[in-house]
Amino acid sequence: MRRESHVRFYEGLGVQLPRATRRNIYVRTERAGKRVMASVTRFIERRLRLKVNADKSAVAPTEERAFVGFTLRRQPLDGKVEVVLSKRSKDRIDIKIRQMTPRNWGGSMHSCIERLNQYLRGWMGFFGICTAGVEYVLGGLDAHIRRRLRAIQLRHWKRKRTIARRLVAMGIRSKTAWHTVYEGRKSRWALSHTSAVDRALRNSYWDARGLVPLKRLWARHPRRIVAPVQLRLALG
Repeated sequence: MRRESHVRFYEGLGVQLPRATRRNIYVRTERAGKRVMASVTRFIERRLRLKVNADKSAVAPTEERAFVGFTLRRQPLDGKVEVVLSKRSKDRIDIKIRQMTPRNWGGSMHSCIERLNQYLRGWMGFFGICTAGVEYVLGGLDAHIRRRLRAIQLRHWKRKRTIARRLVAMGIRSKTAWHTVYEGRKSRWALSHTSAVDRALRNSYWDARGLVPLKRLWARHPRRIVAPVQLRLALG
């Protein structure tokens, strides 16, 4: 529905809400959802004489509909409702991470990590209310961030012999380091995920340089909420 439709409909019910572009109505069954959808559409189009945007309005399970970046999921066994990230939110942060860690980054590693941490803290300040299903996603994002930073670090070291010497200085066997760097024609991106580079630029290496993992931010988030056991009718 359009914004004006939502605002006028809720204000007509005596509900004071800030202006927003979308609202969700939660009911127990699909049959009830279709009945409510028909009633709301009829009220908006006949009484308010406004047009409902059919492309953005639908009756569907909560798992298939996102709202301000979240999706609700109900556990079939105990009926608890969990707040999880929507697919669009996952895609957006992945794109943002790629933009903030370009392979041709010319600044210092410290400035790159500092800028990245600032964004991740702000992102977690909003999405930290997720209650479940996020650990695996955040773990994958953390691993992806570290790999992109490894690729940047390898580019900063420039020459292959410099990379090999650095790996040896970080505890990698000399034979392994030189073989890894000079075997085939590996790009910096391919080299960033080899065993030798993974062990040299391990997680503790980035922890020492101030990188804050998303999983750690989520675990320490002070505003984590517990969703209600049942949702009868909610105006999102």
